[in-house]
Amino acid sequence: MKRFSVAASVLLFAGCAVLQPYEELNLDTTSNFRKPTKGKAGIYVYQLKTGPLGAMADVTFEIRGYPEVPLNTGEYAYFEIDPGEHQYEQIGGGMLGNDASMTFKANENYFFQTELRTFTDHAYVVVTQNEVNAVKANILSGYYEEASVD
Repeated sequence: MKRFSVAASVLLFAGCAVLQPYEELNLDTTSNFRKPTKGKAGIYVYQLKTGPLGAMADVTFEIRGYPEVPLNTGEYAYFEIDPGEHQYEQIGGGMLGNDASMTFKANENYFFQTELRTFTDHAYVVVTQNEVNAVKANILSGYYEEASVD
């Protein structure tokens, strides 16, 4: 049993270490969707519809050097940034604050999902084409409401 536990741990950590860099994922983020202003990177950030529990408090998202974006359940926001390497707040609040670094390309969109988990704001970059397609469809159909509409 001990050997099994050690082997499972090694596989788990090895799997985490082999994650493909974002720029190598080759996600299609602009087909049949809005394109950012030429020379800018488009940022879409959304919070899943979580019902009354998620509506109790806004979750904030921030790319360092740009304004914080507050979102409530079922909302999305859009803004543009200059291409290059930027840090975004992956886990926010108090002593748990944690930033992640990412390189953004011009003329591409990037999608981030936010949520409130254990009373802390969390943000995740969307990394699969199926998730990107679902977010684009939810924004275009009006399923997610633009955050400024409140």
